Amino acid sequence: MDEIKFESLNGKPASFSDYVQRVAHVKSILVMHPKFAEALSELEEIHELSKHSVMTDQLCILGPTGAGKTTMVEQYASKFPRILERERTVIPILNVKVPPRARSPKVLASKILRVMQDPMFNAGTEENMTNRIQYFVKACDIQMIILDEFQHLIDRETDHVLANASDWLKTFIEEVNIPVVLCGLPVSERIFEHNEQLDGRYPNRILLPPFAFSTNEEIIEFRKFIVSIDKQLPFYKLSHLSDPDIAAKIYYFSFGVPRYIMDLLKQATKYALKKGNDQITQIELRDSFDKITRSIRPYAINPFEQKNFDLMDEIEKERKLQGNLFKTSTPNRRSRKR
Repeated sequence: MDEIKFESLNGKPASFSDYVQRVAHVKSILVMHPKFAEALSELEEIHELSKHSVMTDQLCILGPTGAGKTTMVEQYASKFPRILERERTVIPILNVKVPPRARSPKVLASKILRVMQDPMFNAGTEENMTNRIQYFVKACDIQMIILDEFQHLIDRETDHVLANASDWLKTFIEEVNIPVVLCGLPVSERIFEHNEQLDGRYPNRILLPPFAFSTNEEIIEFRKFIVSIDKQLPFYKLSHLSDPDIAAKIYYFSFGVPRYIMDLLKQATKYALKKGNDQITQIELRDSFDKITRSIRPYAINPFEQKNFDLMDEIEKERKLQGNLFKTSTPNRRSRKR
């Protein structure tokens, strides 16, 4: 991709149209860091090999919220757009988000048909829907199906694997005989523990973890990631976000999750553009930290206010306070009335 050059604001707030364009640019930033590139390469390999094989391989991509799973599969699927022909629509890759609480195979089948744009997506029995999906897979030349958010096959309230849905998925994968890529949270692995046959069809699993920040190698990798983002930000100057002190503060805010990093930098970009700044400073990062609420971290400090910031010390302090909060909020069983 050609590097986009952004003119200096010269201290004048960005015009509305320029502001919109630059913020949209931040949203489009994609950094191919090693783990992301590895998972993307595996996805491409599974796709290509399936075109020349009688028995297709399967792939499961796991990672926490914000690690980049959805971004990756959407980015890959976008390279294979639908082709409208006279009598059919060719769909090289069908990307489907598993609906929350997909308590029955019929709910999941209906969602797949809807993404296929079947006008009768909600009609018919489970068997009828399944047969239509299999028909459209062949009729539309579907080469790969991606099921994102497949942790929804686990009931949130009971933590039980939805057996009927996972059994249906196992049979469905066998019958369509194309790659069905599963993407979900790490908890999704429970589905494989529950369904041995499904487990056997997914020996190939990739974990897309957040960045770590303990060893020199991990710190260097994280800072390289930040450098890559900095170079793509819509400013005339670099913001030097990979400076060791600033990088440590960004890590404290995000714990290495790419989505949280981009949320912070998107907000900081907005503040800088409104001021007419040609780069992000710690002032914008400080204000962005205050703007973005993380209710699961009530004891997190604003690191961009600290002159002598020690990452490990602050993480340890926060963990202790969080632990005390858990202790005080947990009822004492002995004090309960009998």
